[in-house]
Amino acid sequence: MEVSFYLKRPDSTKPTAIFCRICYVGHQMKYYLPDSILPKFWNKANHRAKETTKYPEYPEFNRRLDNIASDVKTTIRKYVNDNEGEHPTPTVLKPLLDIAIRKGGKVEKLTFVGYFKQHLANCISGEVTHIKTGKPLTIATIKSYQTTLFNIERYIEDSHRKLDFENIDLDFYTSFNEYLATKHNQSLNTIGKYIKTIKSILNAATEDGVNKNLAYKSRKFITVTEEADTIYLTESELKDLANLNLKDKPRLDCIRDLFLVGCYTGLRFSDLSTLSPKQITGNMITLTQIKTGKPVVIPVHDYVIEILAKYKGKLPEPKSNQKTNEYIKEVCKEVKVLETLVSITGTKGGEKKTDTIPKHDLVSTHTARRSFATNEYLAGTPSLTIMAITGHRTEKSFLKYIRVTPDEHAKILQDIWADRKEKQLKKESELNNVS
Repeated sequence: MEVSFYLKRPDSTKPTAIFCRICYVGHQMKYYLPDSILPKFWNKANHRAKETTKYPEYPEFNRRLDNIASDVKTTIRKYVNDNEGEHPTPTVLKPLLDIAIRKGGKVEKLTFVGYFKQHLANCISGEVTHIKTGKPLTIATIKSYQTTLFNIERYIEDSHRKLDFENIDLDFYTSFNEYLATKHNQSLNTIGKYIKTIKSILNAATEDGVNKNLAYKSRKFITVTEEADTIYLTESELKDLANLNLKDKPRLDCIRDLFLVGCYTGLRFSDLSTLSPKQITGNMITLTQIKTGKPVVIPVHDYVIEILAKYKGKLPEPKSNQKTNEYIKEVCKEVKVLETLVSITGTKGGEKKTDTIPKHDLVSTHTARRSFATNEYLAGTPSLTIMAITGHRTEKSFLKYIRVTPDEHAKILQDIWADRKEKQLKKESELNNVS
């Protein structure tokens, strides 16, 4: 066990906070003290105040640091003795140190919601990072955590139900699912996202030693999902959209153009709406995806070149995602072919329903990205090449993402056979000529 003291800002000209770095049996944590000191009076070699007449308080100051180091070690040993040899995780240790060092009174039991809020704060500050990449969590992930927490607190208030680690079980799972489906008409996939987040928080709490209840690991405590019925726009439909005369409607004209850029780059709206001319060099777009943190390089399509020229080397000014969704539907209503009725099946409010609605009502910002992936797949572009641009990690997830009908799959195979036959006939013809 090792306890060392460091300055938060060692180069500061003003008093700076002191923290102790605590290393013990595979754990390492940083704990800030209520004390501060001018860096010029700090001895970096022995991690204590300098023994100088210019800082006459050094004896008492260093004695306090010695006492804190002793308190830290005593707190850890006491916990180990009281818990059958088990060491506290940093999350468990911190409130215990607050009592020993800051005289903070008794430790309040950390509830599930309390832990969730604390974990979320650590995610926002960057203290909690992605397990695989080691990078800070994305804005989208943090937003999903916030939305899940909001729904949990709403559930607790509406159901008058006490919720803590020990009663997050299959009964809660069923009750929470029914509450979201029936009272708030949530879709199956949305509920699944909340359950996935809850399991993620419980995994973190279990690793931190805060949670002992493993009911959430049951095979019945599943993340529910269903394949969503979504649309894409065909190459023919995109041409009709591009040819639509919107000169007298500049508000819709720029939205249409930005949407088309998405259809020929495969960019998510978050990346598309922040794309700058600096990221477009020559005939390539180079950027790091906001959602995944993955770098991608995308060739500039002819349509995109035309749009850049139209706006003098820039992209159309983006609106919010909500406004863009509203306006692009308005644009698509003017495209005759998009009046086609489409049947959409999904589970919402706990019931599976099929609705038949015009295709233009289903178009959204995400339709652009899905159209890019599907059209390139149908054109014969290798899946791995498309995935390198869309950022899909596995071919399985990519094939679920694209929208190819059985008829289109049959046409793909038919084209492959025709191409194969043509090559075989050409080969036979060449052999006959040689002989």
